[in-house]
Amino acid sequence: MDVQTGSPPSTAFFHHGPGGDPRTGPMQNLTRYLCAAMYLDKGMCDAVLKEYVYESYRAVVPSHGFDLEPVIRHARQARRMRIVRDVLIVGLWPALLTLSPLYVLFHLGVLGYLTALFRVPWRRLSWRTRIGLAVVVPALILVAGLALTAAALQPGATASAGEWLGFLVSGLIILAFASAMTSGLFAFVVIGHLTLVLRRLARNLGPGAHGPGPDVGGSARFGNALAHVRASQGGNITLYAGDNPFIGAGHPHSPDARIWSIALELDRKAANPLGKPAPSGTAARSVIVDPVVMHERIRAKLHEMRDELPQQGGNGQRPPGDGGERPLPPNERINGLVTGWHVVARGRCVQHQRPVDDLTPGHYSGHPLVDPHGRVPFSAASEAAVEAAVRHPQGGIRCFQRVSIGAQGQSIRTPDAVVVAPAEDQDAVMSAFVHLAVEGRMLYGLFAATVLPPVHPVFKVVDELPGWRGGKVLWKAIRIGLPSVFVAPLLAPSRLAAALWRIARETFTAETAPDPATEFVHDYGSRISVRELAADADFQDFVQEIDVDKYTRLIERRVNEALLDYLGDECGIDVSAYRTQAGVIMNEGVIMTGGTVHGQVAAGQRVQQRQSGAGGTGGGRGGRINP
Repeated sequence: MDVQTGSPPSTAFFHHGPGGDPRTGPMQNLTRYLCAAMYLDKGMCDAVLKEYVYESYRAVVPSHGFDLEPVIRHARQARRMRIVRDVLIVGLWPALLTLSPLYVLFHLGVLGYLTALFRVPWRRLSWRTRIGLAVVVPALILVAGLALTAAALQPGATASAGEWLGFLVSGLIILAFASAMTSGLFAFVVIGHLTLVLRRLARNLGPGAHGPGPDVGGSARFGNALAHVRASQGGNITLYAGDNPFIGAGHPHSPDARIWSIALELDRKAANPLGKPAPSGTAARSVIVDPVVMHERIRAKLHEMRDELPQQGGNGQRPPGDGGERPLPPNERINGLVTGWHVVARGRCVQHQRPVDDLTPGHYSGHPLVDPHGRVPFSAASEAAVEAAVRHPQGGIRCFQRVSIGAQGQSIRTPDAVVVAPAEDQDAVMSAFVHLAVEGRMLYGLFAATVLPPVHPVFKVVDELPGWRGGKVLWKAIRIGLPSVFVAPLLAPSRLAAALWRIARETFTAETAPDPATEFVHDYGSRISVRELAADADFQDFVQEIDVDKYTRLIERRVNEALLDYLGDECGIDVSAYRTQAGVIMNEGVIMTGGTVHGQVAAGQRVQQRQSGAGGTGGGRGGRINP
């Protein structure tokens, strides 16, 4: 990648993360839950391995509040355990065929019927259909089994009625005994696999478990994938393949998202001390409105809710209006508040040689966010790159200031520091993104708050497992795996073939994939976020909704006040229309559209903080385990 104009290479502005060795300390709770999901949700496990192991040129979504490397390690281990289970089940069928081919046909019919029983929507069926499935079909299977047994025993043509009755009784006993033995063998494999999974979850993923997870051996592919994840997951760049630039933090089109925007004329000066407005387009033209400084003011205002003392501004001075407030007491600090840059671009990158723009001579080849050596996307943008992108909002790289609240809770203490209750993690995560653009002597500001519902409760079983004794683990495995005792033997051959085919196909595709550098356009964007895949379909209680609404409004007010203080007090711009309509947004929760030419507040797609469930962020699993 080079620019034939003498400008510095993109590596001066974008780079990879530090990487380093795997983290070996205690894992965060969210990391443990996501690792457990790899054993309990086969579809999620396959998606993680495909995205991060076999798509070596894909960007990695920044991991906020968890470590992605242990998730990949446990995903590989979970897939291996499933393959071993299916191999053992498939190996039982040839043994049964050797003993009695006719009985295998009967048992296949029984398994098919029981599998259908677990999957048929009984409430949607008529009463005739229910009777047929509950009575007629089992009777036909039984008659077929007795006929096969009679054919195997070969009673004589002149056998009496008593002899025929004896053959039928013998056939029933043989069928019952054979079915019990065969089902027992399959149950031993299925329940044994699930028991081992639960024991592994208890031993390796219980509270206080340490990383980084199972050893990947000498696999070069997995080693390279883990190194790429370590170097990328802590960055501030998001290359996205879909329509969501906030992937990993929730979707802006979900009903829980809150979006509003402002458009403000910067040429109109505020009123003088006598209350008379200045002539339009006079002194305010000499004021430079810097979006980078606005972001600094917003950041300082937000940090005042978390830090003991107000932050200093970017010039080493405290922001205007700071009168030396009292230190913030620990009980009033929002400990889980984290700010940072969120640099986004579409993953579909143009790489062929092209002009820089209409005004700059020379040509540009490659893409600034993709490393020319190895064709791996960069994960971190320097401060110089961020500031340049903020001041050039019409480019292909957009910058948001991100503020997230979640995960880290706070203990409850008395004034004399006696612990009343320990800290608990906040399951739901709220993220707010602020984008500012100064163009044509106008200011455009966007506020987008997105929500990630809590992790699905099924994956939190690792908090309980260490306290289960051996008998309880076995009983839970039987309760969870009972449907699989009948389904797994029937589906194991196809599942094993599909798993082996998936591994072979993905490996072949990865080995034979062309170098992205040879393509004019290549999609490097992230397609999944593990945190979003593991999210529940909705909040789990009303308190979580209250917390999300509370922090959204607190951040929203701080952002508005920081902008109003900077534009009105420091720059002397008339912000009266903005202040009026911002007050409507913050106090009434309604996004207004309209206003005067001096300022405008435009509505997003959602007009209230809370409408319904969190559609689009979670998988909507109904609590069933798919090991």
